[in-house]
Amino acid sequence: MTYTVEELVIDDSFIAYCTQQHPRDIAFWDDYLLKHPEELITLEEARKLVLGLKYMLQQKQNELSATRDSSEHALYVASGENSSAPTYKTTPALHPGTGWKKWAVVAAATLILVIGGLFLRSREVAKQPLPVAKTGAASGETVSSRTGEHKTIVLPDSTKVILNAGSRLLVSKTFGSRDRNVYLTGEALFTVAHNKELPFIVHVAKYKIRAVGTRFNVKAYTNDRYSETSLLEGKVQILLPRGNNDIVYKTLEVNQKFVMDIPGTDSLEHTVPAKPVIVPLAYHDSSQNVETAWVDDLLIFEDQPLYEIRNILERKYGVTINIASNEVAHYRYTAAFQHEQIEEVLKALQLSYAFSYKKDGNQITIYK
Repeated sequence: MTYTVEELVIDDSFIAYCTQQHPRDIAFWDDYLLKHPEELITLEEARKLVLGLKYMLQQKQNELSATRDSSEHALYVASGENSSAPTYKTTPALHPGTGWKKWAVVAAATLILVIGGLFLRSREVAKQPLPVAKTGAASGETVSSRTGEHKTIVLPDSTKVILNAGSRLLVSKTFGSRDRNVYLTGEALFTVAHNKELPFIVHVAKYKIRAVGTRFNVKAYTNDRYSETSLLEGKVQILLPRGNNDIVYKTLEVNQKFVMDIPGTDSLEHTVPAKPVIVPLAYHDSSQNVETAWVDDLLIFEDQPLYEIRNILERKYGVTINIASNEVAHYRYTAAFQHEQIEEVLKALQLSYAFSYKKDGNQITIYK
């Protein structure tokens, strides 16, 4: 048996699973996902709605409490009661079983319509992808992309490189004659021209990537916890330093990703490096893998903590984001956006796990 989004948002067990209230319900839905992995998207949509509804109902409860307090205070004053005397009253909570289902049916339908309207509107308006600058790069040259900008580079050997926002590529002085070495800080998608005599080598912090003719994505920002190399076509070798030489750690196959934990890049996480791993590429749908979604101006977050999402948003939108709450920094989100403005993204994230934020120019502060 499988469930629709509408059925899930009024199911008491699923609500308890979303709010992590009961181990029995958590175990049940974890097992359900193992048996029905194809239902992950449906469950994730329902989970976002449940958490959004929970936030809406809490706001409604707060409004009712404020109205009741104001009315009772007015009655005390009108009757001559001492307003400083202690009073005792209870406020019925809005939770599953006492109004949730009634509210959920209406509110879920409203949210679905609103989200659907935003989805359609985002496709009706003119698309505004990140600006793309095109340039050639000679041997010995350094090419950089600003925040909020993609840059396409054609190297002397006809290799094509697309730089993501806030990235830098240095081309060796002997590129094309003695070697094909480039040095990357940031993220880039490489489509390498074939040359068996001169392997193409990308140098990043902690390791190198060697290719002959292939297509792969490298993510190596200095403030990200992980460095990644994702293979789309051909083969590449991951080279790790050993003394004065390099050793071949792994040869990647198509649809594989090498991930290395870079210690000390974020004080919110531990500083003990994990072993490098090889994992499959993640796919958002049948045709779009998560690792290169940025090329199409897509933001895809797969169960990522907000402190990692912050780095991505800063580079894409050219803003500075301060997360004032350590708890909020570790909220995890799964979401996808295309062409939305920064405030639209933040408001959408608030529906899953609520937080507050203040924007002052290009400075954004997020707090609980």
